[in-house]
Amino acid sequence: MKIVLFLLISIMLLACDQKSTNGKTIVVDVRPELTWKQGHGQGINIPLPELEKHKTELLQYDTVIFVCETGASALQATSYMNTQKGHETVFKNGVSWTNYQDCP
Repeated sequence: MKIVLFLLISIMLLACDQKSTNGKTIVVDVRPELTWKQGHGQGINIPLPELEKHKTELLQYDTVIFVCETGASALQATSYMNTQKGHETVFKNGVSWTNYQDCP
């Protein structure tokens, strides 16, 4: 299972590299802050309910990869940000942060 997830993330990151104007990619964990503090992988924490407040900040990146515990909140974040018009940023739904942290 980890090999499949590794391959999926590798393909996703390759796709991110193909569309790049400034080379900036960020991983955003959308779990609640207290949960995030108990353990997290790479990236920053922006809890899902606070996503709207950080929209402008996230639009500065070429690629934003959302992660969470199971992938469900990351999918919500990706869907929400992809509905925003007038941007060049690519928003991707990542996997659970526990699987993502083991990948390069």
